[in-house]
Amino acid sequence: MSFDVYVWHENEPISADEAQAKLERWGDGETGVFAAHEAVGSFYAALIDRFPPLETFNDDDIDRLGVWSVTPERSEAIVVASCVWSRADEVGAAVMALVAAHGLVCYEPGYHIVNPNALGYLAPFTLTSERFPAVPEPDDRRLEWMMSKVGRDNGYAILKRADGWFVQVGYGMFAGVANGTYALEYQEGSLDRHFRCETPDRTAAVRLLQEFRVGDDAWKQRHLWRPVHLDSE
Repeated sequence: MSFDVYVWHENEPISADEAQAKLERWGDGETGVFAAHEAVGSFYAALIDRFPPLETFNDDDIDRLGVWSVTPERSEAIVVASCVWSRADEVGAAVMALVAAHGLVCYEPGYHIVNPNALGYLAPFTLTSERFPAVPEPDDRRLEWMMSKVGRDNGYAILKRADGWFVQVGYGMFAGVANGTYALEYQEGSLDRHFRCETPDRTAAVRLLQEFRVGDDAWKQRHLWRPVHLDSE
């Protein structure tokens, strides 16, 4: 099993459906789908410098030091990066940082997201956490995956809407609760509209994120929320 991403240049923001369609056309052999851009070549060089080709390792070191399922081919138009699943978190974070630094876009077909997108893009929802890079437009699977990572080594996850409203989940000591407990919070605009409750149920935390994303307010009735007084300064 591998973790696969595709990196190229776009002048304007692109949707995940548009990205998928371009890849399908490219996969069918259509030429000119992806235009060459110097930033793509620079990205490739930086990526290979960070994670060397498999061919540079001997048989004793390749499993320990190599990250690629197949070494990415050099291209000025599109880079296909496929890494072994056990290194997906490390490689994925590095790829997203390099893509952002070079002003490119990155499409991840596994979760059907473009992250980062072209400059000027404003996602309707963005998922952030203590440890992992921000994810725009997360689907239910991504939200559930993120909650599987919330714990002692990744203390919180926040799902923020473009208008500033958000829900968040904190875990254990990070959120001021006992280990095994999740602190659920939401804020509707101003600080005086901030509320909190606690639960030991990770499924309830997942549902909070998923329902907020689709505009379902069932989570408000499911829990006993209390106001939290935050200092605006």
